[in-house]
Amino acid sequence: MNPSVVLPILFAHMTEKRLIDRISLWAQWAVILATNIFFVCKYIPRAGIAPVLPSIVYGLVAIGGGYLYCRYLKDRLSENIARVLSILLAGGIICFIACAIFLIDPYTIQVDRWSATSFFLDALRDGVYPYGVHTHVSETNYPSPFPLWHYLNLPFWLIGDVGWIQVFFLLVFLICVYRYFKSWRALLGVLLILYLSPAYWWELVTRSDGLSNALLVCSCLLVIERRAITMDKQWWVLAIIAGCLASTRLSAIIPVALYLFRPWLEANWKQQLGFIGIAALIVFGFFAPYIFWDTESWIFFQRNPFMSQTSPGTPWILGVMVLVAMGIAYKKTSFYYYLCTTSVFMFAFMLFTQLGVIYKSPEPVTLFDICCDISYFTLAVPYAIIALVHPTHEPD
Repeated sequence: MNPSVVLPILFAHMTEKRLIDRISLWAQWAVILATNIFFVCKYIPRAGIAPVLPSIVYGLVAIGGGYLYCRYLKDRLSENIARVLSILLAGGIICFIACAIFLIDPYTIQVDRWSATSFFLDALRDGVYPYGVHTHVSETNYPSPFPLWHYLNLPFWLIGDVGWIQVFFLLVFLICVYRYFKSWRALLGVLLILYLSPAYWWELVTRSDGLSNALLVCSCLLVIERRAITMDKQWWVLAIIAGCLASTRLSAIIPVALYLFRPWLEANWKQQLGFIGIAALIVFGFFAPYIFWDTESWIFFQRNPFMSQTSPGTPWILGVMVLVAMGIAYKKTSFYYYLCTTSVFMFAFMLFTQLGVIYKSPEPVTLFDICCDISYFTLAVPYAIIALVHPTHEPD
């Protein structure tokens, strides 16, 4: 074939790929910046400060910090220096969590993620139907996590504060990131992004566990990808993992479904049915004690976590997003593609869900009013972070 024909075609293909990669990277930065700016805009005014200037300053610092790291530090740092810095930064976060737990009274914070779990376990200990207890914030707020998430919090509840689970899942996530990339520089990049995320520090101060759950899900997917656990050979392992993750929070199902949808479609019908059967049996097993808690009044159907986790938004938004998710998942070509699309989809899903809340509100509200929960946007952050360090730190 004439080289004058072949070379322009190859060059055009490389240009298009580079353009797509560049857009993907900027999309990840956009997810992280937007999420954190939302937090700045919502919570900075509570200190009597207008949010415009802090948002601009944060954006400049985050973009500048990312540029300086990528341009001057990333390729020049040795693994030994990156290891020392990573350990110091991780230790700093752990010390901050400890200070927050010892110095901040959680009852003074109008965020009830911690009490939803702590009060659930209190009720379970006392023999009271745990999904019927309300949190410390309001008598109309009830525990929304699924059973397995409460059980994972049990050791930390026993030592006095479920906030310690943030240390546990931070370490789990960092260990999985290192084992996936085999690079301390990649781990350092992850930690630097966390340090530049006001949303993460908000999670730590308020003892919120939404991001911890997202870190758990992302960690499991990193392990699956690293160990090459596939649907055709170890479908039952994936079914167990999917069933367990689905038993923590409803939001955990989204990234798992996006990751496994195409492999499940390509499996044979026996594997497909076996996967669904095992996953469903695990979920039912965790819910069964509460479904049959009271077989006279069937209290589970009067108050259960699905009521809390499916109340926001509108049905048509959910339907559209499900169709979009199926299209995205079916086109999955690589783990990097999955990370980029999952972060953007999770962010978009939470945005449209909150817009649905605004639309249904009888009074004019904004995204930063109390009726909207912007903490859900943090669920997209782990995938954006891994995507950002992924192109420059490919796993061995």
